[in-house]
Amino acid sequence: MQNRRFYNHTFLFLLLIFSVLEIKAQENPPIPIEVEVRTSRNLNFGSFTAGSAGGNVTVSYDDQRTVDGDIFELNFGQPVSAALFDVYANPGTIIQIEDMGPFILENQDTGLQIQLLINSFSTGHRTFVTQAPNAQVPNEVFVGGTLRIPSDNSGNLPGTYFGTFTLNFIHQ
Repeated sequence: MQNRRFYNHTFLFLLLIFSVLEIKAQENPPIPIEVEVRTSRNLNFGSFTAGSAGGNVTVSYDDQRTVDGDIFELNFGQPVSAALFDVYANPGTIIQIEDMGPFILENQDTGLQIQLLINSFSTGHRTFVTQAPNAQVPNEVFVGGTLRIPSDNSGNLPGTYFGTFTLNFIHQ
């Protein structure tokens, strides 16, 4: 019987100790996520000529140009290059690239237009995790695309075409 009382008192004593002790913990404050994107190089398809059947001119993220259809590459003029964006963010930041296209490029002399699709990323996917050792070192993202040359152009497309494309870099 005395043993039972001892256990009851011990249990009651332990219950009081645990109900009086307050354990506090605080999680670390979240790391501020700031993402800055700078354009380092523009997307350039170089020089080419298009026949009346049209086709596509593609520049991949690694600066490789390919053509199909009634398109012929010319090896003079502007160099071919993928666009280059420097993304500054904390290491391990998850970033999703949102493409706002398709986009229209226009010849300012004639008003003629051709379509641009953004479709090639050095990150492999439109979502990636930053790998730079700190937020002062850029994560390089190379971006390529495709020009769609219409088939009804009747050879009326010569000239220089200008335009812009918009990508949203969304951090999570």
